Amino acid sequence: MKKVKKIEGFKIPSNSMVKFVSCGDIKKVVYSSIVSHNLKNYKKISGNKMLDLRTGEVIKCKISGSREDNIISLRKTISRLRDLINCNFFGVDNELFITLTYKENMTDYKRLYKDFDIFYKKLKYRFKDIEFCYISVIEPQQRGAWHIHLLLKALNRDYLFIDNDSVIGELWGHGFTKTKRLNGVDNVGAYLSAYLTDLFDEKGKKKGARLYLYPVGINIYRCSRNCKRPVEKQVIYDELVDYSNFKTFEVSYEVFDEDENCCNIIKKEFYNLRRPEMADEGTYD
Repeated sequence: MKKVKKIEGFKIPSNSMVKFVSCGDIKKVVYSSIVSHNLKNYKKISGNKMLDLRTGEVIKCKISGSREDNIISLRKTISRLRDLINCNFFGVDNELFITLTYKENMTDYKRLYKDFDIFYKKLKYRFKDIEFCYISVIEPQQRGAWHIHLLLKALNRDYLFIDNDSVIGELWGHGFTKTKRLNGVDNVGAYLSAYLTDLFDEKGKKKGARLYLYPVGINIYRCSRNCKRPVEKQVIYDELVDYSNFKTFEVSYEVFDEDENCCNIIKKEFYNLRRPEMADEGTYD
């Protein structure tokens, strides 16, 4: 496995090609000192298959089942999830943050998926006049139990209210539920990321220990089809709009190969157009 070391003071060269990701009011710039030209010839079509765009051949890829590789994959998934959330949820009045739990120590995540599907169908039937948009995320506890977080939005309403006890609790029917607003949270993606990663181990040392509780290959989130997707493009760094007054976070890494030679430098910059000149407390990877 390649080693990664965080570094300070690195500046992205002005003439570099970078990936610019727009997620509503949240913008992200990703720089890499190397670009794999071969990758542009392939497209991922499933968990273990890629399409060679030059020949049309479907190629099987080896998927690592190691614990550490799974953590790397989960961090990438959570990064994509954070971008998806920030495209759709802004902490406003037509949005709700709902938590659904079980009375018993329910450890079957496949059952959780099925129970949620039933709950969501009941919710849509109860409120036929509302066009819902949702993102659901499953979360494990140290004891092995599962519960689910739900971001729910009414696309055709400026205000959404659903009573937690008489409606959400009744429709769920498996245990404790909590429904609240995220008014004032201007980076909902980072807010929810903290739920999924910020668990310490039994010694109180390892931040992000919750990731070790997810099984290999699990799909940790789902969303409705009407969710907006992040917009990505490749641009020259100094041709970007000047978002410097809105920068909330930046991080740089050196990546080393098996011979401990530095083979890449990666830098990520985050901007929040709703929060000028303030430090972001979210979780970024």
